[in-house]
This record gives sequence, C-alpha cells and structure tokens, in this order.
Amino acid sequence: MSADRACTEITLPQASSAQTPPAAQNDGIEGNAEVVSTPQAPRADMRFDTLEDAQRHYLAFARRRGFGIRYNYRKKSEVTGEYIRAAMVCHKAGHQAKEKEDTQKPKPVVPERMKCSNIRTDCPARMALKVRDGTWLVTEFCDDHNHPLLKKWSLTGFLRSHRDIPEEDQEFIKILHTVNMETSRMMQVMATLYESVEGVPYTPKDMANFRSKLRAENKYIDMQNTMAYFEDLKSRDKDFYYRYKLDDEDRVQYLFWVDSVARKAYKNYNDCISFDATYMTNKYKMPFAPFIGINNHGQSIQLGCGFLKNELSESYIWLFESFLIAMDGVAPVNIITDQDGSMRAGIEKMFPNTTHRNCRWHIVDKATEEIGPFVAKIPGLREEMNDCINCSLTPQEFETRWNLMIQKYNVQNHEKIAALYQKINSWVPAYFMQKFYPFLQTTQRSEGFNAVLKKYISPANSVLEFVLQYADIQAKIMKAEKKEEADSSLLTARSWSWHPIEKQMEKLYTKNIHARFQYEMSYTMSYNIRQAMVQLGVCQMPLAYVLRRWTWSAEENLVEELPGQPAVMPEESKKKMWLAVTCNEFKRLALCGNETEDGRKIIRNHMKSMKKDLASLKRETEKRAKKASASSDARKATQSAPAQTTQKDCHTQQVPPEEGTSCPKPRQTNRQKKPTGPLSSTNPAVHATTLPTTKATEGSHPTAAEQTSETSEASNIRDPRVSNTKGRKRKQAYQKPLDIGRKEVRVCKQCGSTQHDLRMCPQRGELLVQN
Repeated sequence: MSADRACTEITLPQASSAQTPPAAQNDGIEGNAEVVSTPQAPRADMRFDTLEDAQRHYLAFARRRGFGIRYNYRKKSEVTGEYIRAAMVCHKAGHQAKEKEDTQKPKPVVPERMKCSNIRTDCPARMALKVRDGTWLVTEFCDDHNHPLLKKWSLTGFLRSHRDIPEEDQEFIKILHTVNMETSRMMQVMATLYESVEGVPYTPKDMANFRSKLRAENKYIDMQNTMAYFEDLKSRDKDFYYRYKLDDEDRVQYLFWVDSVARKAYKNYNDCISFDATYMTNKYKMPFAPFIGINNHGQSIQLGCGFLKNELSESYIWLFESFLIAMDGVAPVNIITDQDGSMRAGIEKMFPNTTHRNCRWHIVDKATEEIGPFVAKIPGLREEMNDCINCSLTPQEFETRWNLMIQKYNVQNHEKIAALYQKINSWVPAYFMQKFYPFLQTTQRSEGFNAVLKKYISPANSVLEFVLQYADIQAKIMKAEKKEEADSSLLTARSWSWHPIEKQMEKLYTKNIHARFQYEMSYTMSYNIRQAMVQLGVCQMPLAYVLRRWTWSAEENLVEELPGQPAVMPEESKKKMWLAVTCNEFKRLALCGNETEDGRKIIRNHMKSMKKDLASLKRETEKRAKKASASSDARKATQSAPAQTTQKDCHTQQVPPEEGTSCPKPRQTNRQKKPTGPLSSTNPAVHATTLPTTKATEGSHPTAAEQTSETSEASNIRDPRVSNTKGRKRKQAYQKPLDIGRKEVRVCKQCGSTQHDLRMCPQRGELLVQN
C-alpha cells in the first residue's frame, strides 16, 4: 500500500510505493473519516522517497499511538557520504545508564535541584530502513511496547520528538528575538497565530532553548563579528568612526563608536552634553557610557557611546580621547555628570576648558540621607536652606546667605553640612547662571536614555546584539526628529496674545521651543510688562537674544536617511510576514471545513490541486535556474578566454623589475595588510586608531580624518571574559555557609568606626544630648 494513502494528506508527506491500491479501495479510504484522520502503521516493504518523509510518517503514527521516537543509529556510505541505513526506536528504548560517582570531587554544600528523568525500559518498538533502488525501504517494524502509552492527544505534544519548532516559526521567532521580546510574550504571539495555546507545537522552554542557541552563535567571535559589522558600516558610511583597545590577551578592553549623523549633529549641539555610565547591558558586565546631547526641538540625541572595562580614571581618559578624535578635536562647552571621582579626573585632563557640573539630584538625595534627620529637628532650617540654594542668583549672594544661615542656626561644627558646602561650586545653580544647561540640572537625560535602552536589550545580550539595538534606537530618534520637524513646518501654534513678538518667535523657534517661550511670556506679562513694552514701542525681539540652535536653521540637512537604510520593506521580511498570515488563514479554512464531511472533501480536493500546481511550478523554476546558470557559465568562459591569451602573450609581466624602478604592486585585502604603528606586532597591547606623532602638538588632539581606520586582524580579537552572574563564586561553592565571611563591612556613618554602626555610636548620643 502506498504511504500516500496510509496517512493524513494534510499533515503527512507523500511517499512512493511499488504497490498501488485499486481505485475502489482509494475511494473507500477517502469516504472513511476515521481512516483518513488516523495514520496507518508502517509495515515491511513500505517505501519512502526520503528519510525525512519516513521520519514524519513514523512521528505522526507515534503521536497517534501515544509514544515518542528517536534515532537509534544512522549510517553513511563511505563512497557518497550520504545516509544509507537508519533505525528509529521508541523514546524508552535502551537501558538506563548508571551514573559514576566521583569520589575525588567534594560534594557541594548547596542542595542539588530535584530533577525528573525519563526511565528507559528496553522497549522493543522500532522501525529499520535502508536505501534500495533510490528510495528508503522499511526492512523491519515492531510495534510492541513494554510500558504504558499516553491516551490523551494533548499530552503527546509534550514528548520531545513531537516538540519540534517548524522552520517557518524559527524565522519568525528570530525577528521577535531581535527586538528583545520576552519569551512569554513570544509564546503569546505564537498562540495568537495558532489561535490557541494548545495548538502551539512546542513549549516556552523549547523557545527559550532556541533563543539560547541564537545567542550562542556569537560565542567566542562576538567582537570579531562586531568589528566586521563596523567595517561594513564604514564601507556604506564614510564618516562612521570606531576605535578599540586590546589587553595583553588580545581581549577588548575599550570600545567606542559614533555614526555620521551624530558627528554632524555635534557640530551644532556641542554646547551641553550629559554623560553617565550604566551597567547590566551586556554579558561581559562592561559599563556602557553614552554621550547625550539636546537638539533644537529639546529632544535627547545620541552623540556616540562606548564600552569600558571598568570605571577607573584611565578608562574615562581613553574614552574622552576617542570622543575628541571623532569630533575633530572639539570639546563640549558644558557637561553634566554624577559625582564619580574617576569621571571628574578624566574630564579635567581631556576637557580642561569645559564647564563641569554635577548632578544636583544625586547630591541632594545623598545629603538628605546624611543630614536630613538632623535638619528636621531644627525648625526653619530646611526651608531657609532650600531657599538659599534655589533663589540665589550669584555666587556672592549664595555665600552670603549661606554664612548667615549657618550663624543663625549655630551649625558651624556639623561635619556633613561643612562637607556639603565644600562642593557648592559643582552643583548649586547660582554658580552656573551664566552657563548653558538648557532645561536640566541633573543627569535625567542620561538616566532616561539608559531606561529606554534597557527595554531594548537584556544583560544576556552580546556586544553585536547591543550595537544592532543601538542602531535601532538611533533610527527611532531620527524618526521622532523628523516628526517634530514636520510639525514645526506644517502646524500653527495657538496664539496667546496679540503681541507681534509672539508672531516673530513662532517663525524663528521650533514648535516645542516656541511653546516654552509662550509659557515664559505669559508668566512675564503677568507683571504688567506688556503696557511698558507698548509705551516703549518694543515690537520685535532683537536677534542677538535669539539662540540659533533653537531655530529651524540650526540644523541644515541634519535629518537624513541613515546609510544603508532601505526605503521599503525587504523582500525576505515580506515573505516571513506573508507566511505567518497565510498559515493563520489556512488554519481557519481547515477549522471551517472540518465541521462536515463535505467540507473536508473540498479541502482535500483543493490541496491535491495545489500540490500539483506547486510541484509543476517548482520544476519549471528549477529548469529556468539551470538554464540561467549554464548561460552565465558560458559567458564567463568566453570572457576569460581572451584574457588568458593576452596574459600568455605578454612576456613583460614575467620580467622582474630592475632595482631602483617602481612597479605596480598587487592590491592587498585587509587581512593581507601589515599593521603599522600601534597596530604592529611589536606593540600588540594597543589596538586603537593610529595616533600621529609629527603633526600633533602639545595640548592638541588628532582628528578622525588624520587617523587611519581600525585595521587590526579580525581573527586576533578576542571577546572579554563573560561575567558569571549565577550562583556563588567558584571558591565559595564548596564552603559551608557559616565559613563564608561577610561581603561588606559595616562602617559607622558618624565616626567611621568598623566596630559599631550609627545606632550604637557614642558620638551620636553626645550630639543628641547637646541638641
């Protein structure tokens, strides 16, 4: 009997057989719903076109019976290298392997997790096949089992052999994986496509394992693939710049990159930069340090970023040096960071003329924790301290009011308040009234960008995955900037007053900045300044008071298409989307036709005709492909024949050049080029861009145009060490919990002693008695 009639035509493959049932028998099978829906048991002498067809047939039969299968062996031919013999057995075939106990290895004190295992019972069920006359012939089949079989169809889907992820689902899951969607959300999407959770032929654990395989593709070659991606970007974007440095083991220590759009934007918006470092963005636990700027719409924009090995001063010095090189030696005018000492040291060395401001929120939050309880006990001190900080307009005014406040409340001897006063020139607003820090006194823009970034990536991501997600965020920022540009050009703001200055600013400022101007104007006009302006004849704002960076002309042709960004959806993406939608529609048709026998016949007839049409289309496509390949080979042969003749007749190519004469050298690839300078083999520890030594003077910085691109051997670059984020440290894994010392030593915040904490400090009691 043909295997084509032995199983369901909807889910099982076609197979060929030497024997064909008569037409009357075929009609009887199609008319019997039970026979059609149940796969027939394999038997000897049954033939299949391929081994995969035989596997699918046996899988369908095994699931209907209630057991799983696996390969027992597969043998290849020594001549052709293709499979010629195979055997598939029950999932409980074979005997249970005994675990050998290692007496030399100490047992961990941490209790092991309870695991359930599949106990094998030497089940004799099997199906053996071999190649005969170009097809796979079933030589042996046994359906005897020595263990209970599953009776429920819904439970058989949890057997390992029946939990395979289809190829089309894998392609769709890859798309969801690239956007950092959670596994549970992926399963929800697939359940929607399958129209039920039970219809998904795999479990969330299978999907998680598949995602782990995707992440493992970049294992050990993550940095090599990242550098190859950067080189590809540089070939499409000539202004793209990247730089890195290796350690003694050729592992990446530092990495910095910036695209052409950010470098062009920096020329207009280098007056204020927000800088901060964040963790938990990659599997190497390398701190991520982005440079965030503000465009003419008041939006945050990316101006480059980098990965660091640690947060020491030399790491920040290298990063700031790379930033200067990429930005043609132009340092930011103003920068705001947190209180990190290493960061401050790097800024003072590389940006000596830049105004450095610390984040006010971090300082105030820490001060509230340290002196908050003390200040709360003195009535009026908190209000006067906040008024002194927020309402002082000049440094002299602030210092005068601060000294009066200290004397008034007699807090001169408080160490924490004195320590807070020592930092006033780095965060108090009065010291930055003449500096440009638009709409911010904290690192909130960096914090906000880090929060958005962590929605796109996870700590298990590789650097390459991070770079790709970073590019997506950059594209999203450019899209939002285009939207604001369109709103400023097409929309008209609602007028607040009749004054011509408001109309003038509407034509100059962007939409968001004009809205802020309207608010400030309404606040100012509440003091009856409008009448004074009318009497004085002030009808226009002098252009000297209008910052060009807030106007429409602040960026000319800045918002442009990213290099290599397609204008339409790629063809492969269209195919994947069409496949997902079409599979869902076919399933709905199958569910609709399954209600009656006539409906099932209609579906079977249409599927037969579709199979014939698709098979003929496949044959025609293969024929056209063969003809095209043959014609291209013939053209190549005709084109290469004259070239070979010319080279044979040209004897001057074989003559070596005379000494002292020049001759054209063959073009070398990147791997054939010998690195020079810091990239040479004599200095393997430094793999950064080449620094010019002749043109650079003291105090100046080389630009990106003066430096060569990174041309180190890609095969020599190694990934940083992966951080172990699970479990205890290896040395502590075999120690008893009581033998492991404390990770942190408590220090008294009042006197600094390690013998007690703040609650038991004797000085705290003395202060309470004094107050």
